[in-house]
Amino acid sequence: MKGDLEMNKKRVTRTIAAVGFAGSLFGLMTTGAFAQETSATSSFQARYAHNVQVENTLLAKAQAAMPGGTTSTYAASVQSINAQSAALYSAYQTLLATRTAIPKAPTIKTNREHMLQERNHLELVINQDKNHYNYDQHHHARIAARVTANDLHLALLQLNSVNYQLEHRDTASSTWNVHPLDNGVTALEQSILDLQMSAMHYTNVWIGQEHAAASSTVPASVYGLAYQSSTVTLPAVGAPTVVDAVAAQPVVKTQTGAVLQNQGVYSLSGPTGATGVSIESANGTLLVAPGATAGLYTVTYTQQGVSETVQVNVAP
Repeated sequence: MKGDLEMNKKRVTRTIAAVGFAGSLFGLMTTGAFAQETSATSSFQARYAHNVQVENTLLAKAQAAMPGGTTSTYAASVQSINAQSAALYSAYQTLLATRTAIPKAPTIKTNREHMLQERNHLELVINQDKNHYNYDQHHHARIAARVTANDLHLALLQLNSVNYQLEHRDTASSTWNVHPLDNGVTALEQSILDLQMSAMHYTNVWIGQEHAAASSTVPASVYGLAYQSSTVTLPAVGAPTVVDAVAAQPVVKTQTGAVLQNQGVYSLSGPTGATGVSIESANGTLLVAPGATAGLYTVTYTQQGVSETVQVNVAP
């Protein structure tokens, strides 16, 4: 029996050492989980900063494309989404500070070590009770055997209780240290990134809208200009000025084929040093005075970068 007790003492010593190692391992696991959270937070903040930079670039492009004094139907929506995203990020930073301040539950770790030691003690008691029960039965000591059996039953019940508490304590401790805000920070990170993606999407739509609006008012082609006479006879000295009016106004169209209102100007060029021939820039009316320089003249109609030319001959 003395040898058994010495063996049990050694077993208790080994178990206590194992408990100490388990506690250290638990601490390392907690530290590892915190390091993973820190890495994930850094990754999110890098993505957030990148998205802010991209959105600012897109906003500058959208606003630059807007004609003066106009607003986009998407501008208010984009502004609201960006404001909500910034507000959530501010709340996110507050939550990070809150999470850092949450205690790391040292009591949970201490209770766990105590229960492990208690479990080991109960296992030792159970083994002793089993030995006593077998000894008492062998020597026909029935009363002693019943008492030992009752002690064994109580010890088993206590052991089951400790095992149950340990199982749930480990689960609660893991949840406490790994997810102290019940995944709220992770969910908030994803919500912020989703809002940023939404803002960038609608800003791109806004830019496309501005381009479409611009292309709907920008001339792409002009054609059809014609005068009543392609040849004007130079009037004699003392005769009235000859007028050659536009017979067909130029047709101005966008790239999509929409016809625009004529808002261009007319200009005239002719032989070097020519005199006596002029044009009215607003309507294209050509005026040939007596004694004007004869020759071939070019009339040009220009509207926002597109133009058409026709030639009129002033004959002597």
